[in-house]
Amino acid sequence: MKFAASLFSILLFLNGIMLTFQYHVFSDQLSEEDRVFNYDQEIEVIYRKGKLLVNHHFTDLPQDNVKLIWPTKSKKKACLLDDVKSCERLNEQLTQLKVGDEEKQSISYEIPISKKGLTSGEILRNIFLTLQNGNPVHTQVHISDETKSGGQWFTGLQLVGQKTLDLVDYSMYSGYGAVTDLYWQKQKLKTVFENEQVTLYSDKAISKDLKTDLKDFSLEGFNHVAIMQSSKKNSSTRILFTPVFNVGSIEKKIVMSQIGQQYDFVSNNNWLPIAVASFISGKEIGSDKAHEITQIVNKYMTNEQSIAWKNSLIAQKGEVISPKVLDKLLSKTLDLQTSFFEMNDNDRTEIAPLLFEDSRHVYLKDNEDDDAQVIFKDGRIFYKAVPVLNGLGYEVNKGKNGLYIESDNRNFRFPMTESFYVYNQKRYNIISQPFEKFGDDYYVEEAWLVRLFLVDVEKSDDKINIAPSAILN
Repeated sequence: MKFAASLFSILLFLNGIMLTFQYHVFSDQLSEEDRVFNYDQEIEVIYRKGKLLVNHHFTDLPQDNVKLIWPTKSKKKACLLDDVKSCERLNEQLTQLKVGDEEKQSISYEIPISKKGLTSGEILRNIFLTLQNGNPVHTQVHISDETKSGGQWFTGLQLVGQKTLDLVDYSMYSGYGAVTDLYWQKQKLKTVFENEQVTLYSDKAISKDLKTDLKDFSLEGFNHVAIMQSSKKNSSTRILFTPVFNVGSIEKKIVMSQIGQQYDFVSNNNWLPIAVASFISGKEIGSDKAHEITQIVNKYMTNEQSIAWKNSLIAQKGEVISPKVLDKLLSKTLDLQTSFFEMNDNDRTEIAPLLFEDSRHVYLKDNEDDDAQVIFKDGRIFYKAVPVLNGLGYEVNKGKNGLYIESDNRNFRFPMTESFYVYNQKRYNIISQPFEKFGDDYYVEEAWLVRLFLVDVEKSDDKINIAPSAILN
């Protein structure tokens, strides 16, 4: 055990130097507007038959109240006594750290597992204590296996060192970010590639071509992960599986696993997280629709806007991401109002174009209507048809022969695909279509709105008023 203690001390010393340097570099890059607080943590895991004993050490804690979020399966929770101040901030219920100057806290707990021992190939999920609104900057994990079950442990962090001793099998891991899960399997795999962002494990070597392709592999803004060549499908945030190793599959695995954990996505379709992942990583990932959506936005923006857009998405980590939220962020980036993402929040393959909206309030007969949207396209002005025409006394319906717009005295049919429209049973030829469909909604061009539906459109600096033409009064 003397050798184990020496090895442990050496590893801690070397890793401490590395982490101290990385901490200062990383701290200089942290945004002052971050709403979360940052801290470091060191986790000691001791595997005994039927349980994992965890000693969890937090450092650089804020002085404010901090809520503890315990693992669901945790048992025998306790404060670790080091000196007289060790437990001053921890309340009696072990639910929070109270306001105080002490920047360190150590806590112990147990995670029960089967008395038969670990199951090879099973991910132990969400087994570590976390702090509400806390962001672990650096994490160290020490694993001591007193059962000497052999095999291989994975945390998602980089492996610093490991050793088989008389009484324990010991492994140490270190890196940026949080660790939530542990994975163990009986079969040992070879490290076939490793850099600061990814370690690849397999039972066979990878090709020279793939090593060359991976030489400069990097994904900005993503934590290190461990990826095993395996047909398993139950990946976690930082412990991933893929049946084939190639740059594309590796990129997609890393980006999608971490994006899904960093944001709360609310959408009708799965293109939204893929698009966000593409914007942040700068990589072409996933479905055709997500790819086309990202291309449309990226082509429109300047380099400065692209940087601002990416930073605005990164700043949303931990928050809800919906098409409406993305539209708000994009509108702010471009300084132009748009509903591009909401228009495309459907399961159709067709992509609604990137359109910009008039920010002025729209009034129908001097009454404000929040649904009466006005957009610009190719130098033309369009009004959202249903709210405007409903406000003017028309019913709007989609039928098998086109768009039907009807009132007590005036009835229209617009085939949409033909160069004519029908008014009160009489056909009229046209050069351009009065209506266009963007996303799920129909829009009527302003010139046609005035001509066909006999309205006046009055505009000022802050409002647009649509009312029946004076000739009808």
